[in-house]
Amino acid sequence: MLQTKRIVLVFGKICSGKSTYADALCYVTKAKRITVSDIVKRVSGKATRSELQTTQDLDEQISAELITEIEKYDKVVVDGIRQHSIVWNLVNKFGKPNVDMLWLEAADDIRKYRFYDRAVAKDDISFEQADERDEKLGLSYVAKVFENWYIKINN
Repeated sequence: MLQTKRIVLVFGKICSGKSTYADALCYVTKAKRITVSDIVKRVSGKATRSELQTTQDLDEQISAELITEIEKYDKVVVDGIRQHSIVWNLVNKFGKPNVDMLWLEAADDIRKYRFYDRAVAKDDISFEQADERDEKLGLSYVAKVFENWYIKINN
């Protein structure tokens, strides 16, 4: 019997709850979670947020690595894509019917609180700088391009 691959892409601004939501979704659906920042670290050799947010030119390599990881599993939740080209590469490879998209929204004050409360070692820049650099990577463009495809969830 041929199994259909199910891929869920979880988007949102920094500290919108992507990781927490992806973990819960994986638990419920028995899917494998793939975190884009882990892929970016592996491809780029960089570790801090200030470095990771300067990897926009690695989108094809990141896409190829993501595809390799996704192909290992039947059900996958991918969180943290910030570039539309990576989304298109996944949709083109696996087909739109196999890719679901979720956009998580959280108020700026809640996101800022979460950012400073989590105290993650890789966060070597301010919340405002991290937010701005995600915009430079193209996160708002992802939101705009795929707004008719994703389900928006207030978190």
